[in-house]
Amino acid sequence: MTAVRAGNTGDNATDWPTITPVGPFTGEEKCVRGHIPGNLNSDLGGTYGVFIKSARLADNDGFWLKVTF
Repeated sequence: MTAVRAGNTGDNATDWPTITPVGPFTGEEKCVRGHIPGNLNSDLGGTYGVFIKSARLADNDGFWLKVTF
């Protein structure tokens, strides 16, 4: 999978709205490797860190993460 850039507004959610398969994709794969641009990865990692702190999660606390596309 790779991110597909749609714009250059400075808002990552707007600029990178979709992903696309690089090779054959059936939807039954247990694991898919993603290729994400560095700035998008850093922005999302920072947002994740803010979530962890605001939710007061500690090591080994469970939570659900839903990824939609």
